[in-house]
Formats: sequence, C-alpha cells, structure tokens
Amino acid sequence: TAAPHGIVGALAVDAALPAAVLATRAWRAKRPYSGRTTRFLHRHRALPTPPNRPMRRAELLRTSAAATAAGALLTLMPVTHTGPFEAPMTGLWWLALTPATAIPWWWRRRIRAAAAPLGVEERIARWEEKVGGQRGALPGSRLVDPIDTGDGAWEALIELDGGRQTTASAIAATTLIASAYDLPISSIAVDGVPGGAASRAKLLVYDKNPLKQVPVFPGPEALDVETGIARLGLHIDGTPAQYQMWRPGWGAVHTHISGATGSGKSALLRSLFSIERHSGLVTSWGGDPQEGKSFGFWQDYLSYFAPGVDECMAMLIAADAELTRRSKASALTVWHDDDGDVMYGDTDWSPTPEEPLISVTIDEWQDVWGNYPEALDYAVRIAILGRKVGIKLRLVTHLPTLDSLGTTKLRQPLTAGNNVAFRTTERSAGYVINLPADPNDIPATWPDQPGVPTSGMGYLKGVEERAAMFRGWAPERAGIATRWAKRGTPAVISQEAAEHIGPAYVEWHERLAARRRGELPPVPGVTADRDATLGQVAGDVPPSAPQKKNGGVVAPAISFGKVPAQTGPGFEQQLTTTATAAGTPVRGDKRKAILAFLETEGQATTGIISARLGMPMSTVSSTLRRAAEKNEVVDLGHGAWGSVTAMAA
Repeated sequence: TAAPHGIVGALAVDAALPAAVLATRAWRAKRPYSGRTTRFLHRHRALPTPPNRPMRRAELLRTSAAATAAGALLTLMPVTHTGPFEAPMTGLWWLALTPATAIPWWWRRRIRAAAAPLGVEERIARWEEKVGGQRGALPGSRLVDPIDTGDGAWEALIELDGGRQTTASAIAATTLIASAYDLPISSIAVDGVPGGAASRAKLLVYDKNPLKQVPVFPGPEALDVETGIARLGLHIDGTPAQYQMWRPGWGAVHTHISGATGSGKSALLRSLFSIERHSGLVTSWGGDPQEGKSFGFWQDYLSYFAPGVDECMAMLIAADAELTRRSKASALTVWHDDDGDVMYGDTDWSPTPEEPLISVTIDEWQDVWGNYPEALDYAVRIAILGRKVGIKLRLVTHLPTLDSLGTTKLRQPLTAGNNVAFRTTERSAGYVINLPADPNDIPATWPDQPGVPTSGMGYLKGVEERAAMFRGWAPERAGIATRWAKRGTPAVISQEAAEHIGPAYVEWHERLAARRRGELPPVPGVTADRDATLGQVAGDVPPSAPQKKNGGVVAPAISFGKVPAQTGPGFEQQLTTTATAAGTPVRGDKRKAILAFLETEGQATTGIISARLGMPMSTVSSTLRRAAEKNEVVDLGHGAWGSVTAMAA
C-alpha cells in the first residue's frame, strides 16, 4: 500500500498464488519415487516422502477460493491506498475470507449427529453402485443377505463373477470396499467362506472395530500341546488367531514376522516366549542385533540368548550343528513295525521333553545377513531341513518383502508356515504372502481416538489361511510379565547336544556377563575358531566343507578367518602398493586387493574381507564369485573363501 509501485507487487503475488496451488496439487498426487537416483536420495533422507494423496475436487475448490480471495484483497489495497486494518479493507477482509475459508473449515469439522446405520436395501444399493458396477472394484459381483450382528456390525455374502473373479480378488479389494462404505480399513474384513468356494467371499463390516479392546495375554495355557497350536490374539470377528508351533508327526513350522517400530512385534515375541517357556516341549533361542533392546528382561530367561550380529551368527552355526547331529541320530533310530520287524530311520517328529522343539528367533534379520552374507546359507539350510528334526526358524524384519529376507530361497519355507504382518511405515512392492491389503494402510492410531496406537493390529496367515485382520494380546503389566519369564519349566537340549555344539551354546551366559562388564569377548565360531566352537567329534565335517573320498585327505574345515588385528604384515605391504592416498583401493585395484588379502590369509569370509578392506560386501562377494568361476579362488560355501595355493597345500 505504501510502496511507490505496490500494484506491481500485488500482481506478482496474484501470479504466484495459482502457481502455488497447482504445485501443491501436483505434490499431493506424487507417487513414490521410481528413479534410481531419487530412491537413493529418499532412502538417505535427502528428499521428503511423497504424499501420494491426490487432492479431491472439493479440496481443490476450497484452496482455489482461499487463494482467489487473498489475491483480490491484496490487489485492492494498493489500488485504494488503504491498509489491511483501515476501513473499508478491514470489512472486506472479513467478508471475503469468511465464505472462502472460515465457513468451509467449520462445515468439515462441525459436530455431526450420529449417522443412521445403512439399511439392507441401502447396503445392497451402495454395493451395486460403487463395487459391483461396471466401474467398480468387482464388476458383476453381488451382495447377498446382509444381516445385522449387533452393535452396528453386519455381515453379508459376496457372490463373485465366476470365471473372472475369485475369493482372492475380493480380498485384494478390501481397501476399495472400505472406501465404498466410507469406513476405515480397520473396520472391514473380507474372508473366505466355509467350504472354500472360490466364487464366494464373506464381508464383515463393523461400525466400531471390536479389536480396540483385546484381552490381555491369557498366559501359557494359550498353547494346545496336542496340536502344537497357540492362540496369539483375536481376529476381527472374535475368533482366535491361531499360530502353529509344530505339526504332530510332521515337524517344526517356520515363521516370518514383519512390522514397523512400535507395531507390536516385541509384544508378540514376549507372548511367544512365555508360551514356549511353560510348554515343557520348546526351548527358546533368541538373537537380537540390538544387544537385547527388543527382548528386554527376556534375555536372561531364554535357553540361549545372542546379543549382537556376531552372536546371532554363532547361534545360526550352533543350530546348524544341532541339525546335523539330529539328522544323523534319526537315521540310526531303531523301532519295530506292526509285524515286529526291526526298522531303521525315524521319518516322523513330534517334540518330547528329551528332544524338544528348538525355536530360533532372530530379530532385525536384515542386520544379521547384511553383516554376514553367509548367514543366508545357514538360514536356508535350517528352513529347508530343520522341519524334520524339530528346529524352527522365526525371522523378524521391518517389511514383508523378499528384499528384507535377503534371498528368494527363504520364500517357500516361510510361506509354508506362519506369516505375521503388522503395520509398516512404507508401501511394499512385493509381498512375501498374499495379504488382503498393504500393511501400510493400517492406521498408526485409532481414527476416533487420536494418540491411541493400534499396536498389535495386522494380518496372520498360517493354520487357517485367514485373510481377516487380527490383533495380538494386549501386553500384561510388567510385574506379571516377569513372573511368566521367571516361572515355568523350560525345556533344554540334551547334554550330548550341548557338548556337540560347544562353547557357542554352553558359555553364552559367561559371554553375556562379560558384555555387561564392558568387555567384548570373542564369539566362538565367528571371531574365534569354528571347529572348537562346534565341538566336532571324529569324522564330523561341516556340510559345506570340501573333502576327498576313497582314502583322500579331508580338506581344512571352513574357518571364519582372522580378525583385523591378526593379519600379517605381508598383506599390509601388498595393499599399500594398490591403495590410493586415502587408503582405499581404487576401482581398478579392488580385485587385486581382495585376491591379495585372500592369498595372504589362506581362508576368510566375505564379512571379514569387507571389514578389513573397507569395501561393500556386495563388491567383495561379486568379485570372489567371478574369481571362483575362473578357478582363481575356492568357494568353501557359507560365505567362506580359500586361496588356490592354500587349498592345494
């Protein structure tokens, strides 16, 4: 108003306002980054997360009206030479902005009377209009026999367009069905029908989600030792969420658990540990790369606790050793058939106090295999062969994707067992399991109670192959929870098995105590000699170690190499000639440095080489694989490599 050319400034603002509205609209509609560079920058927090929430028409009209009113008033001020707090501009501000901003704001946030529940005809009509219509999510489908079940809830049968749609199609459309009835995803459930007819599905709709009030963990009696099935919570329809520890006569059932921080993973694990401790048939092994933060007080009450990635790696080696021992023992088992004849070899397995189920739980699995790629080989072997001898693998990650597992070889063993997916903080491109909806759609808090978290909400597929949402048991008070941990009669492996595994299992209490004193003890099998760790007896050779038969000499067993402080001066001299001034090999010399290190040490793992040379493990691994194809190095398996010279000697 006071500037000599104020009208020019006002016009400039008028031009900027629509540009700002259009830019906001474009940003709101932006989908997750797809380019390699943008995804890299976003992963490292250099770019904000795209909203992927396009503006609705009403929202665009409100924003445009507010911008238009503001621009018109800003232009009038220099024209009339009147300030914003002078008559008549003060009145114009109120007259223009009240209908443009205040009234729309109030209208959207006004206190509404409770909407009357939809009648039977309205439910069917809405389905035909928004779901079963030509442009709907399930064109040609019909909603049949909606029935009130009490407290504003109702259910109905979905008849799909046979030959074009299946039950899986209806489950995948759960989010769109929730949108059609103007309800949050947490209030809708689409599931299969009794009998498994593929042309039908069941729709459950809740005005108030019953999972908001889930009972507190009922205690160890949640496990049925006859079937190996435990109750981990409730489905949205009130039926128990069933989790299978083992199948009688068949063996262990593996598990994959995923979810973001605060989604309920740790509470679920504590419930499982309580059930296992009091069963008398399960021994719980737990690995936590966060040094015990995820397990809390349970770290002192597990049969084997592994803090840190090194200890988690040792736990996998120990489980692999016990797998080999049990496999050999079962092959020599003697029993008599119905005819009284002697039979060798036990093909069925069920847990007993003498040979309990070993449940190996590893939290933050991506941190373990990220530091030790060879961990993937051990995990795959346990997942494939452990079932028959009662060794259960339970991996916990942040996303229900194959990228989090580290290898596609873990897909089939895990999808054949229990799959638990809690809320995630980013969308998942590829599911490990066929979820009814993206776990990212699960709200972090209850829509009608901001600030109250939905921890424990997710999807559980296993025994029943159900697609309905479930919620795990609410955590009990700390005083009661510690009693579950301190009491009970936890199963333990035999003395023979403990001696066979060796210090990794037998001395874990001592190593944990040393860590609490601020020490960093060597981890048997990882930062110490592996042969001593596994307590191998004569004739026992790691399954992946090369050997010569017919009287030949057995090649050296896999070693995890030396820690950096033990490397000899010869390597330092070779590395110096191929290093830059900064101490890191240049691109053309990385291969030479890797081969030189291996030649000096004789044997080493991908993780040791990566840490010593300061190179990414992917670079080291790919270089050594190419070198092995040219017979320049020897692949010893499980991420271990040997020089040709050392192996020949």
